[in-house]
Amino acid sequence: MEPQALEQIKSYIFEQLPMVLERDPRFVVMIEGIVAEKFPRRDEFARLLDKVSLMVDELQELRISTEKRFEQVDMRFEQVDRRFEQVDRRFEQVDRRFESLENEMRTGFHDLHVQIDRLGSRWGIRNEKIFRQTMKEILENSLGMTVEERFIGGEQFDCVISDGQHILIEITASVKKNIRERLIRKRQLYIDETGITPSRFLLAVGSIHSRRAEALRAEGFEVIEPED
Repeated sequence: MEPQALEQIKSYIFEQLPMVLERDPRFVVMIEGIVAEKFPRRDEFARLLDKVSLMVDELQELRISTEKRFEQVDMRFEQVDRRFEQVDRRFEQVDRRFESLENEMRTGFHDLHVQIDRLGSRWGIRNEKIFRQTMKEILENSLGMTVEERFIGGEQFDCVISDGQHILIEITASVKKNIRERLIRKRQLYIDETGITPSRFLLAVGSIHSRRAEALRAEGFEVIEPED
């Protein structure tokens, strides 16, 4: 249909519709039905507005609740960060403590090495009892360590305990061919009896062949001998 013809029809309807509605009420009912079908009534529109308003309120509450949850998550992450910082500081303190302890032990064992060298050059560590007493005095009085003498499985152990670490020391003027097997057995005896693995096992000896000393070091033993 051409636009001009359509405009003529619309103009005719607008002119004649009031008269037709006034003369025949059925048209009124028909038009009301069409309007009700195509467009919501006032009460329906009001209910629709109420639903929209309710949805807006729910969305607002959801937004506020979500923001609060994110704030709580942020606070928890901040707490976790602070805890990690505290752990880092504690590890730094432990590292410094171990470093200080390591320096003290290094200095102490150097002094012990010097004492062994002096005693070895004098007596060849023949008098082990006197040497043990001298070592005990050096470690306890100078370094604040605890020195204990223990007997396990028929073997004598000189044990130095420092900051929870157990250090075994074997003192002898000279060693036999079976020294490697003997020290391995003694170390295992100590572990089986105490449940503690020694952090170090030192052999203080007045005379030992260099190859035998290297074989012991390869097994994790520390050999302290008089310097040439």
